Amino acid sequence: MIDEVGAGARDRHGRRPDAVDDRASPSPTGGAATRRLPDGRFGTRQGGLVRVSIDAERCQGHGRCFNLAPDVFGFDDLGNGVVLVDGPLDERSERLARLAELNCPEHAITVED
Repeated sequence: MIDEVGAGARDRHGRRPDAVDDRASPSPTGGAATRRLPDGRFGTRQGGLVRVSIDAERCQGHGRCFNLAPDVFGFDDLGNGVVLVDGPLDERSERLARLAELNCPEHAITVED
């Protein structure tokens, strides 16, 4: 997936797209995964919901979101992205939604814990 966005690509926070994968790591105690929070602290993720949204005013219909995460994103009659899910995401779909957030050239996608 990284080859599609280029080796020097960065998201709006200056992170590389492959940085998403190292945000969660196995817990040393064998329990839930430890996750680096945006403020640099670590927290524990035990399921829970994430909120996925698209800013319709920013979206220009590039289609990266629904190409990367077709189970999460679709498109409307104008070709702009829309969120298809209204409930919990499995681990794979959440990871792909976060990848789509990082790859959106208009920064129209938000994935919040």
